[in-house]
Amino acid sequence: MDNWCVGLLVCLFSSSIAFADPLDSVTGRDIFFKHCKACHGNKGDGKTFAANVLNPPPKNFTSEKSKQQLTEEGMIRSVVDGKKGTAMMSWESQLTVQEIQAVVQYIRKELMNL
Repeated sequence: MDNWCVGLLVCLFSSSIAFADPLDSVTGRDIFFKHCKACHGNKGDGKTFAANVLNPPPKNFTSEKSKQQLTEEGMIRSVVDGKKGTAMMSWESQLTVQEIQAVVQYIRKELMNL
């Protein structure tokens, strides 16, 4: 994806946060448990079987380091583009803009306590 497209998506995500639908938390949770928990774990701590076979291991969203380093924009970019050199794939063709926003908000609010 071109950098300007990612920037536009990030802008759209960020500007729509104030108008988030109350169901976004449920949607985000459902997406996380369907697509993310196998690698990141039920609690987002990365303590899964996959962590034993993936190098680098999946991100531990609950660590203080992650809480300090991961921005909402960066997380959206990771979901949209994936993370080169890791098992994190791009979800751009599988999830809508709203679904990506919902899962990032769920991770940040419910798992990272931000």
